[in-house]
Amino acid sequence: MRHATIVMACLLAGACASPAASGEPQAPGASAAPARPATSASVAPGGTPRAQGGCGDTPVQSGGPPAWAAENAPGTRFVLGREGDALGYLFADPLRAGTPTSPSNKILWYVRLPRDSQELRVVAHPRGAERPVVRAAFPSDSGPGEIYPSVTDVPEPGCWTFELTWGAHHDTVDLLYRR
Repeated sequence: MRHATIVMACLLAGACASPAASGEPQAPGASAAPARPATSASVAPGGTPRAQGGCGDTPVQSGGPPAWAAENAPGTRFVLGREGDALGYLFADPLRAGTPTSPSNKILWYVRLPRDSQELRVVAHPRGAERPVVRAAFPSDSGPGEIYPSVTDVPEPGCWTFELTWGAHHDTVDLLYRR
């Protein structure tokens, strides 16, 4: 009955992109808020092509990154923070729940605003839920530029919100983790 109600509400709203309606895995406790998956035919703000695999408010992008994140860019797909101050190059395709190896869930974070020798603090939780929470910190000891290599694993598949903080700066991205 609950599933039928969700499907009917989606049809009436014209927004059937939620994990519950699309059959995508959803972390327990996550809201049924639409997770807008990106398509290869769509274009992100700034004209960068979107790629498959985005969720929430964050499309996965391919092509050229912003100029501030282009130095030694690895040429992988990437996500751009809501504020436009953090960009994460994704080395795993897809990101996977648990503690995968070969490849690991490596993300190379570039930040537009100065690090000022401050670590990058990550607080991650399922989109629309407060728990479970994953916390990680990465030192500001890499270069060139304002970069933070990282591996962040989450316990469950679904759309995860990553709150990124370095010094007084903050940005947020949503990342899709699969099984």
